[in-house]
Amino acid sequence: MVRWTPLEELPPDTETPACYTWTQLARTEIEELIRGILCWYPDISVGSGRCFVDPLFYEERTSLLGEIDKDIIVYVGKFEGNIISVLCLERFIDSLVICGRFGACASEHRGTGSALFAGYAMDQQALSMGFSMVYSHVTLKNPSMQWLLERAGFRPIGIMPCADRELVAPGEIRHVNEILYAKVYADAPAIASVNRANMTKSVRALWDHLCLG
Repeated sequence: MVRWTPLEELPPDTETPACYTWTQLARTEIEELIRGILCWYPDISVGSGRCFVDPLFYEERTSLLGEIDKDIIVYVGKFEGNIISVLCLERFIDSLVICGRFGACASEHRGTGSALFAGYAMDQQALSMGFSMVYSHVTLKNPSMQWLLERAGFRPIGIMPCADRELVAPGEIRHVNEILYAKVYADAPAIASVNRANMTKSVRALWDHLCLG
């Protein structure tokens, strides 16, 4: 049976500074987390991110600490006992793929190394469950998440136009573009070969530009 591996069963996280602790979200922490997200990332009130400020999303769809295992898991980062960051992952068992759905951090803790947990968690859960790939799409508003993923070995593989909607100014909602990142864990023999004859000229050019084989 595929399940999220508890953090205490994964190899130690040696990159995240010791002053930060990360735990699986508990039911009793949902309200505190939502208050934090609204403070750290107010633009999330529209678009696909709206679910992260809806208590029902956590209560009904996520794997909460000590409760039934589900395909979405949320981790919270803490400093001196207070929640200061969040990471949400979703697994797709049929394809053996994980999606890094969402991450956010309080402004005063950005650049401290607290978010290095994201790369650790995605790596270790993929390896523990025997999954083949992890992907995530991240904002173009600032480069912090881009740097984080690239440091963790993820590669930018494309731009997703109109990937989401955000509140860009009071009362102004617009579509936003995002960057798609991926990291492959499967060994080369496990990956089917691709026939270049089945690609259009533009697809071949993109394939070669990304050096995908």
